[in-house]
Amino acid sequence: MVYSLVVDNSKWGAGQIEFGLIEGDGDPRLVEVEDPTPDGGLRMDDGRAVISGRRVKTDHFPSRLMTDEGSIGVVADFYNVRRFLIVSPALREIVERFEPGVHQFEPVQIVNRAEDVLADMFIMVVCNRLDSVDREHTTMVLWRGTIWSPPRDIADFEPKETWPEGFDPTAESRLFFSSRQIGEKHVWRDKHLGGGSYFLSSALAEAFLAAGMTGMALTERREV
Repeated sequence: MVYSLVVDNSKWGAGQIEFGLIEGDGDPRLVEVEDPTPDGGLRMDDGRAVISGRRVKTDHFPSRLMTDEGSIGVVADFYNVRRFLIVSPALREIVERFEPGVHQFEPVQIVNRAEDVLADMFIMVVCNRLDSVDREHTTMVLWRGTIWSPPRDIADFEPKETWPEGFDPTAESRLFFSSRQIGEKHVWRDKHLGGGSYFLSSALAEAFLAAGMTGMALTERREV
């Protein structure tokens, strides 16, 4: 089973601390991938490097993140701050146990407005960039060979004369992941899927749940 992983911000301000970039300390728009070789997937520039699934240059990473005024509570294990994934040492340890040395982890501190250090965390860059969607069972359309899109969206943007033979704009949008294409990977970005989701193997998702990792929302996805 595959799981999608996003931030659960429902407890911000009510138990979990929220924080953000400090002006002049880090900018995701300036981060670049180490290897920009095109692979037919979504772009890896223009602010997308840190969510590309490839290793990146870290010279524009923040060294500190600051809590918003009035934020109180605990620091969760998983955040997304303007596309930077911020994770706890405990979460890093779990990922390293499953995929040692694969992903990037750069230290970052969480501070309050008095500049007291509240937590030592890591910026995590997921370094598996996969084409993980099953072509046979998926009913979404790989629009222009680049991004999986619902049929209705294609009908809205593409002239009818360009629709492929048998195309049904009213078809249900179903997305299936391919166990063969995923192989032994445990956390990845799909090069043809936009949005903020990361994808996990069931083994890694179960390890997060067993350890009580906070700040994350996991959803089961279909796999064949």
